[in-house]
Amino acid sequence: MKWVLSSGLLDRIGVVLSALGKPLSAKAIAGALAEREEGAPQGATPWKTVGARLAVDIRSNPQSRFMRVGRGMYALSAWSDMAPVEVPVRRINPLDEDILVIDREAFDKLKAGRKSGQLFDIHYRELLAAARPLHRMRAEEDESLVQLIPSFVVFDDNRVLSFRRTRKTPEQRLHDSYSIVFGGHLQAEDSPTLFADDDAQVESFLFRELREELAFDPPFRRSRYVGVLYLEGTAFERQHAGVLFAIDLVPGTRVDSLEPGFQSTLRFLPWDLIAGSPVMEDRWSAACVAHMMEAR
Repeated sequence: MKWVLSSGLLDRIGVVLSALGKPLSAKAIAGALAEREEGAPQGATPWKTVGARLAVDIRSNPQSRFMRVGRGMYALSAWSDMAPVEVPVRRINPLDEDILVIDREAFDKLKAGRKSGQLFDIHYRELLAAARPLHRMRAEEDESLVQLIPSFVVFDDNRVLSFRRTRKTPEQRLHDSYSIVFGGHLQAEDSPTLFADDDAQVESFLFRELREELAFDPPFRRSRYVGVLYLEGTAFERQHAGVLFAIDLVPGTRVDSLEPGFQSTLRFLPWDLIAGSPVMEDRWSAACVAHMMEAR
């Protein structure tokens, strides 16, 4: 059977469900899309992107053509012999995890003489080689450690993606603040230690947080490693180092938040207006903007 797939991910999902005529899991939908050798989300876990896009559409669109008919099972709303079900939101404690950290002495040696603009010219392989796992709560309490934060600035031509943090963000100091830097801690359980010399494997590990935070349709065009973002103005800043990537989108890409409980007000800011925007109150964002301006 040959399916005619349309352009948007939700349209392609609708075609798959209609063709197969039965409810499917997000993983089964992603597999069906992959069979066409086109249209499936990229990345190590494409079914998460499928599930997230469906969840966002069902939750926020009263006219959604989809419905959830069981935990992780999706159907077309037009199927009158089925009824939608409400599935409780899974709650995760973001502080209950093992993350990767570097002893401050080792980190200071890595960044010595490596300042380049607002960033440090340290390759992520050097950081991972010096890192070790530790429970996040213990890391937060130890100022002799630096926590690694894969960080991403997303571009659509001359526009930069921004967001506002909600009051559900674990760090109270960040509540209602704006930023252009997406990302989060490196979970030690996913560390690609055996593939440390394989950039593709390592970047897949580093990009896990981005794929859990944002969905792109179509997939992003390319990524570029920029360097290490590290500030020392506060104790919090001294405990965190951003492993920074620039993400370039195909113009007109649709971007959805996969963590709407922690992010709101996703919007693109024109580059020539960013200096007067609220994101400049976020010191990491301001450092990124300053670095980009110096590089122009």
